[in-house]
Amino acid sequence: MKDNNITPTDYWIQKDKIQEKKAIDLHTHTSYSGGDLSPNELINLAIKKNIGILAITDYNTIEGIKELNKSNSTITESGIQIINGIELSTSFPRGTLHILGYGIDITNTELNKKMEELKNNTWNHTVSIIEQLKKDYNIFFKYDEIKNLMTKNHTLTTLDIAKLCVKNGYASSIQEAYEKYLIKANKRIRNINKELSYQSCIELISNIGGIPVLANPKALEIPEKEFLVLLKKMINCGLQGIETYHSEYTEEEIKYYLAVANNYNLLTSGGSNYYGPTINKETTLGDSKNNNIKIKQLSLLDKLNNQH
Repeated sequence: MKDNNITPTDYWIQKDKIQEKKAIDLHTHTSYSGGDLSPNELINLAIKKNIGILAITDYNTIEGIKELNKSNSTITESGIQIINGIELSTSFPRGTLHILGYGIDITNTELNKKMEELKNNTWNHTVSIIEQLKKDYNIFFKYDEIKNLMTKNHTLTTLDIAKLCVKNGYASSIQEAYEKYLIKANKRIRNINKELSYQSCIELISNIGGIPVLANPKALEIPEKEFLVLLKKMINCGLQGIETYHSEYTEEEIKYYLAVANNYNLLTSGGSNYYGPTINKETTLGDSKNNNIKIKQLSLLDKLNNQH
């Protein structure tokens, strides 16, 4: 078994036998899943920040990856490696359980059909959240605001509603909107939200040639013993990796998840979960909070490179 007992230090890419200091970030979002930047703007920022490998993992959509012109001369000349990815939400009774998919075939018919289904589900989910906010907190949005929300070309998330809360003065920040309203409202409508099971997410990603990875296990909000039982079940369903680096982790948590990856023979992955400066000012692309995700080695990348 590979020894994954590493510390979060600088990542070095060997290229033409010359060491180039590069960063890697395998968890980012574009404007297609509520982020500030378009796909090309995100890539341009990554190039400026000297990122060598970047994955776009938009939430329940592949439209951002589709829009990206990988033959763009800026991308070609920079030598940045771009990985097709996605982040799928699942139904889970506590906290948040998301599955990341890497190296996916965005032309796959099954995947594109599922994306259309998820788009319809998110519309219904968004309407339910808005109604719950009205019922519980007397929060009202203008008709035009809701209409504009429903005609956006990106996948709707609670982040869009959080932005409306800030715009209308119900919260002073995105984080406050979540803490005061959206976390509770989301829990109350879980039974009517038709999200995929984690089994279905893992199966979908595997069927289209991708690598399924558990995103931010810290967000599960369950005891360690329960987490490890769940993890074994997901591995039996085909889970191949775990996010060992994330902007929300402490250094101790990074070490813990690296040990978990080692003990269960899982691929290691990680990234900033970057949305942009207006969403979370503390999280920056490539290095995140206090440089806590500068990565030396990821076995997920080895697997991806061996596949292609």
